[in-house]
Order: sequence, then structure tokens, then C-alpha cells
Amino acid sequence: MADMIRWGERLFLIPLSVLVILRIAPQVSAHPHLVLFLLSEIVGVALLLLQRRGQWSAELYPVLVAFVGTGVALLVAPVGVRLAPDGVSFALILSGGTIALAAKLFLGRSFGIVPANRGVKEVGVYRLIRHPMYAGYILNHLGFLLVYFSAWNAAIYAVAWTAFWLRAVEEEKFLRRDPEYRRYADKVRYRLIPGVA
Repeated sequence: MADMIRWGERLFLIPLSVLVILRIAPQVSAHPHLVLFLLSEIVGVALLLLQRRGQWSAELYPVLVAFVGTGVALLVAPVGVRLAPDGVSFALILSGGTIALAAKLFLGRSFGIVPANRGVKEVGVYRLIRHPMYAGYILNHLGFLLVYFSAWNAAIYAVAWTAFWLRAVEEEKFLRRDPEYRRYADKVRYRLIPGVA
């Protein structure tokens, strides 16, 4: 079952990532800060291909939430109305992209879509919040939305952000079976926003 999930993650994420990269790459000349947005996707694909084995959740609901949260966010389109100056979107994309990229790099070969236990990470951005990748994605998405606001992109991100929260809840249910993760969660109290949630 674990091998099926691993291949499912790859067959799902890689084509979607390639499509979003092809849609966003032509916009880089007008908005150079989108390079970080693209880099984060490329690193995610590379880490997924190098992923180490672990214990995966095989329950249907957490797997579906994980795939929806990942896939929906990659359906955004680089069309819409600019709502803020490039400086504002740049700051959000830079900070969000940096946080998400750092989270992926600290996870390394433990990165994946479906809830799994490939070892508890307590270094870098994981010392501040338990799900820094989702927090980074949300900031990154806000920056993108300020450059390309449309009803489509807003709806896509509303679904994705809801799925991020649900993913975090499901991941924690799965990971809390591990005493080491419970100890980590007691030490790092917040999921997405330090001092808030």
C-alpha cells in the first residue's frame, strides 16, 4: 500500500507542478519575484522523487484532503486584476516562499503529500510552528492573489487554505501516535501562526 501511495503522490504532483510552472514562468519577466514561487514547486517535485520510506496513513479521508490541498492550489491562473503594488506582493511571496522552501529543505527526503511518519523534524522553521510549509504557502498565495486577483484564483485559494487546515489536523492525528511527535507538539504549541493558532 505504501508504494502505491508513493507512486500516486508522484503521478499526481509532478504533472500538476509542470503545468503550473509552464503557466507562471512566462510571467517572471513582469514579476521577477515569481521565481521563488516556481523554485518552491521545483524543489517539492525533486524531494518527492527522492522521498524516503516511512509509515503512511492509508485512511481515505486524510489521503483525499492531502491530494485536494496540494492539487487545488496548483490550478491558479496568472490572470486577473492587480490589487496592490509589486512591493507588497513581493514581500508576501518572498516571505512565504522562503518559509515554504525552508520547510521543504528541512524536511528533505521526508517531504510528501499524504500524512506519514518519516521522522520528526524539530530544526529550523519547525522550531517555531508545526506546519511552516502551509503557513508559507498561504503567504505566498496571498502575494500571488494580490498580483492576479480573480474570482477563480480566490476560490482556488479558499479551498486550498481550508484543505491546509484540515490536512494539518489529519497529519497531527496520525503523527500523535508517535510519542516523539507528542513531545514535539507539547514543545511547539502552534500549528500555523506563532502565538495564535
